[in-house]
Amino acid sequence: MSAPGSTTHTKTYSLDEVVRISGLDPQTLRWYEDQGLIESAEEDPYGERAYSPLHLRWLEFLNHLRSTGMAPAEMNHYVELYRAGDSTIAARRELLEAHRDVLRIQARDFDSTLRYLDWKIGFYLEREAALARASAAADASPSAAEA
Repeated sequence: MSAPGSTTHTKTYSLDEVVRISGLDPQTLRWYEDQGLIESAEEDPYGERAYSPLHLRWLEFLNHLRSTGMAPAEMNHYVELYRAGDSTIAARRELLEAHRDVLRIQARDFDSTLRYLDWKIGFYLEREAALARASAAADASPSAAEA
């Protein structure tokens, strides 16, 4: 990650803009900075935190990793590898491949669970229909008092 704000005319984003764009709350954003997952925002001339487009790209990437359940320690490891330079490209790819493999297993398990739930819901729909038919048949037949 290059230093945010190193280009004098680079567009910057306020904390509120980054929160709106990224979907993160300010506490999570600060946690990312404190953990070193993103570089700390520089201050603009008014003393407000100013985030660069690079921050936004990292936040998008980290949000994807977080949404897949990647542990913060693994995210940190990835960022450390990135900061170490191009010599770590293979290690970064391998880390992402290993995580993808875990996700594929989870997706298969999730799909299996969905199929089971679909079957169970179908079972209950059939039972409800059978009970409704039985109730309707009971209501339609003459009672012993009427006979």
